[in-house]
Amino acid sequence: MSNEENKNGVSRRAFIKGAAVGTVVLASGSTLIGCGSNEETPPAETPAASSTPSFLNKPDPIPDSAIKQTVTADVVVIGAGMSGLCAAMAAAEEGAKVAILEKTERVNFRGNDYGAIGSKMQKQINNEINKMDAVQEIMRYSAYKGNQRIVSLWADNSGAVADWIMSKAEGYGCTPKPVPLNETVTPGTVIKGYPTLSFRMDPSEAAVADAPTGTDPWTASMRYALKKGCEDAGVEFYYETPAVQLVREDQGRVTAVIGGLEGAYTKFVGNKGIIVCSGDYNANQEMREYYIPSTKYMHANMYEMVTGPCNTGDGHLMGMWVGAAIDEFPHAPMYFDFAVPGAPILADALMRQPWLSVNVRGERYCNEELPYAYLSNAQRQQPELGRWTIWDAKWVEEAPSFKLVACKDMRTNFHNPENVKAYIEKDYIRSAETLEELASKIEVPKDAFLKTVARYNELAQQGVDLDFGKRADCLTTIEKPTFYAAPLGTALLVTLGGLQINEQLQVLDEEKNVIPGLYAAGNASGSYYGNDYCVNLPGNSHGRAFTFGYLAGKNIVQLG
Repeated sequence: MSNEENKNGVSRRAFIKGAAVGTVVLASGSTLIGCGSNEETPPAETPAASSTPSFLNKPDPIPDSAIKQTVTADVVVIGAGMSGLCAAMAAAEEGAKVAILEKTERVNFRGNDYGAIGSKMQKQINNEINKMDAVQEIMRYSAYKGNQRIVSLWADNSGAVADWIMSKAEGYGCTPKPVPLNETVTPGTVIKGYPTLSFRMDPSEAAVADAPTGTDPWTASMRYALKKGCEDAGVEFYYETPAVQLVREDQGRVTAVIGGLEGAYTKFVGNKGIIVCSGDYNANQEMREYYIPSTKYMHANMYEMVTGPCNTGDGHLMGMWVGAAIDEFPHAPMYFDFAVPGAPILADALMRQPWLSVNVRGERYCNEELPYAYLSNAQRQQPELGRWTIWDAKWVEEAPSFKLVACKDMRTNFHNPENVKAYIEKDYIRSAETLEELASKIEVPKDAFLKTVARYNELAQQGVDLDFGKRADCLTTIEKPTFYAAPLGTALLVTLGGLQINEQLQVLDEEKNVIPGLYAAGNASGSYYGNDYCVNLPGNSHGRAFTFGYLAGKNIVQLG
């Protein structure tokens, strides 16, 4: 039976159709698919045009006299996040003695959905996904800057690794479950025919009790399962021990990593090698603006970081200091239209539906149903980077007809008018009984705004978006009081450029040769995402993290 004829699975045609935003690039036959920093800085320069940034200045080697103790293991993992925990546990299960360094005081990662292809759970619900379609979709988003063999590594192995994780989780009282089809859809993606890659886990009481306050239940369950799995496998944790410098002698093998605080350094020797799983560089302003120049243009109220201060690119820097190659400039950001000025990461699902969007001049400027990154890119081109999303009193009936949700952890707010009232009181949402009054409240030119709304209503009544090509189901008139507006900005969740790797997760130098003894996984690794993050394959970033962490742990023991 061909993929086109497979009624239980997702064929290539259904996969593409189900993920399309409705805008077809006729020339190529492809489809468009998809779902704070307060400083003011000058326009960005490319690395080639700018002076060498400070972070690329290799520090002097830490002398033996500054090292207070030495710890020897078979495998040393840098970072107790999702990829690091999977790497440590996988290596320990191979019989290796494993030490894991974590710069914070606890296991540190977040995330709801975990993407995999070919897991037992997917097979149980008769959901088959064509691996090549998924790989090509990620490659398309990356503009083919990624290494397709590396992307295929995720597609070919993620199902088995997901099964491994879910089995561990069940042993610790956590309950894996698939993410339903109608909960995986993101802006720009029609529900019908959309593939489910993701799974979640409901936590046990022990997992909830072990998690930091405010941790969502799905993160709590994954965090607990991986942490307990490492502990039970004999992995030795070194918390509040930041990795500082890799040890590589005469361009040979990487033999150790020095960690801890100045004056009390510990040298961690890895007889088999070192795995870098230190996360992204979101919180390193200099690196962020150097490798992702678009972040320099973010207005103070429109840019919010959500990963906290710990992800400062430590692994990237240490790797480059010993000769590792990093992904081609510029790196991919994971942009989301997540931020509300004054209330970072608030943006309710209602606000993020594909209503009419206008800039600070009251003009429409894009197809509002585009994927997250595309919406953020379009907004960044507007004067003052401003974006208002506009809707009317018909939202209760109209929003569900779009068949979209905006973000999975916000879906519970979707049909809750009480949230709208609360947001109006806090001035996150503006409301008015006339369009003229709304224009005044959002401080856009009245005449231009009224003209924009009139044109939009005309297109909605025709059922064809002649201006930007938005899907007809998402064209709704703005004519019934009360009228609403919300300011939406851009949030950068993570950066996605990393150290270049091969199919064994070994780190490469500038000549694409292996650096012996050095491996990388998660957001510290590269060779995967290019221009943008592929939002229409739910959980693929987390799936890459756990898959590559696991494989790195296995490979380092076998290959050294």
